[in-house]
Amino acid sequence: MMLEKKKLVRNIASLGIIQIVNYIFPLITVPYVSRIIGPDGYGIINYAMAFIGYFTLLIAYGFDLTATRRISQNSNNKEYINEVVSEVFTSRIILYAVSCILFVISLYFFTPIQKDLSVAVILFTGCISTVISPQYIFQGLQELEIFAKLNFVKGIINTALVFILIKHSSDYYWIPLLSTIFLISTNVFLFLYAVRKFHIKYRLISFRKSFKLILDERIIFFSTIVISLYTSTNIVVLGFFADTKEVGYYTTSQNFLNIVNSMLMLPISTALYPFIGRAFSISREHGITLIKKIVPIVFYLTFFASVAVLLFAPFLVRLIYGHQFDNSINVLKIISFVPFIVGLSNVFGIQLMLNLGLDKMFFRTTFIASIAGLILNIFMSKYWGYIGTAWNCVIIECLVTILMYFALKKEKIGIFKMDYFNPKQIFLTLKNRNE
Repeated sequence: MMLEKKKLVRNIASLGIIQIVNYIFPLITVPYVSRIIGPDGYGIINYAMAFIGYFTLLIAYGFDLTATRRISQNSNNKEYINEVVSEVFTSRIILYAVSCILFVISLYFFTPIQKDLSVAVILFTGCISTVISPQYIFQGLQELEIFAKLNFVKGIINTALVFILIKHSSDYYWIPLLSTIFLISTNVFLFLYAVRKFHIKYRLISFRKSFKLILDERIIFFSTIVISLYTSTNIVVLGFFADTKEVGYYTTSQNFLNIVNSMLMLPISTALYPFIGRAFSISREHGITLIKKIVPIVFYLTFFASVAVLLFAPFLVRLIYGHQFDNSINVLKIISFVPFIVGLSNVFGIQLMLNLGLDKMFFRTTFIASIAGLILNIFMSKYWGYIGTAWNCVIIECLVTILMYFALKKEKIGIFKMDYFNPKQIFLTLKNRNE
């Protein structure tokens, strides 16, 4: 158990480095790029990214959650791991073929994306990286250090190229192009590295078996889709009622908050998911006790981060993006507590519901919130523009968290134990993590 916990700490550290690299390097380039391409350029890029995000979700199909869970619970069974990898890879090829057809059709019928087709095509090409992404393999086997090293190298090269290639406002297309090139090359390398390191052997999987897997994993996939209805869809809906500049104001604030959220929660969440899965494989009580100890850490960490974002919003926006983005300040203030809200919903949903196999409960809660969010966002974006979209984001994230809490409570699953919120107890939990 001590070895497992040391591996967990090492993985959290590795993922923390990955997120720092992923966002520190962009923070070096953003002050330069934002002052060149302005809100309009950011609006075009971020709108296209939100749109292409649907195809990425379709190809990924939630396998980074379900395949991770399967591998983490059978980490010593190499034959089983080979089977999982083969099934996921074949299924994603099928889903990519479907995505290509849907993408071509959407170019003719989806008016907002026609503002700059080249950006959409470049970003869609990057979906190939999702087909070959081996994240679920490394995550399931809790071997994540390679990601940190690779992301550091990628960050240095990408940063240098941004300063070299982007000189005029019309050069904004280099941003999605560089992103696509690095996504594909990185995932090709990681896939080949995984095959060699873990001695993975691909097996031919029949279409029938692949379609069965796609059918069996549909609940998690639908959950990822409905989650996107109150995240990415906010941007897509806003694009119907606002110009690219307003989309740029909103997405600039959202992207900055994503940086905060990812640096805080993604390393912890990604590393904890298989670790908690193993805790639940020991016993239900063992897993729930571990969750109760984690909740206060997430609570305090995200709460104080959100307060800092609220207080320093004007300074941060002007420092990073420049005065052209002053309208983003109010948006950032409105959504400043989203990291706190999402931190709790992540523990309730991803860490607890999915590890307990409560996939349908997870889907129901996110589905209800997503439909409510979609309807509300159409109304709020139409009448209040990007400010309405910001408030809609906060309202729906709160709704998701509340629904998850009461759904778990209905199942008689306790989450909060006030003793663990004592700072001394948190210190002891962290101090004794290797025991």
